[in-house]
Amino acid sequence: MSGEEKKRMKSVVCAGIVILAIAGCAKANLVNSNSIVEDGIEYYIQTNKSVYDLGEEVEILYSIINLSDEERTFEFMPPLLDILVAAKEGGNLNTVWFWSWDRIFPHGPAVFRLEPSESVELSGIWPQLDLNGSWEIEDHTQVSAGTYGIGGRIGRSGFNDTIDNSYVTVEITIIPEPSSLVLFVGGLLIVKYFNEKRGRLKNSES
Repeated sequence: MSGEEKKRMKSVVCAGIVILAIAGCAKANLVNSNSIVEDGIEYYIQTNKSVYDLGEEVEILYSIINLSDEERTFEFMPPLLDILVAAKEGGNLNTVWFWSWDRIFPHGPAVFRLEPSESVELSGIWPQLDLNGSWEIEDHTQVSAGTYGIGGRIGRSGFNDTIDNSYVTVEITIIPEPSSLVLFVGGLLIVKYFNEKRGRLKNSES
């Protein structure tokens, strides 16, 4: 291998290391959060990271805080609080999972009240499943790598719902596991090596 080829190979290896380092740094973010305030109520959501490996559990916290100086009453059909996960497809968010899917709630309207400065929280773990519009566990599948919206909201959710823009959302990114990234970089190196070898053979034959 000539000095020039070694230099090229080194640059490809360095690029691969940079890719892995960037992915590692992104995953090191401890909290990915967002909040909005509407009519004296703060809606807050967070995930424990912004970048996840494929198959890694996503920890989610959704909370509502009464910032006003008056008592606030919330009344909806249960569940009052819910967490939704939606796949980002172009400009659309299509719900693939929601916290309440496997829970049984009482019939009739539910009510909770928040005194000034009082808050209520809902925490959940998304196991990166797509419910595929079914209550049957055997129909649920691992989602693919990509961008997903995590949203908290008040009121009942369903398979046909999308995240309501009036409530707070954050985005997360799911990437292939590190071993896949290593294989990808290794594949690039192998392809580059054989391409250069083929080019040398053509030059020697001409």
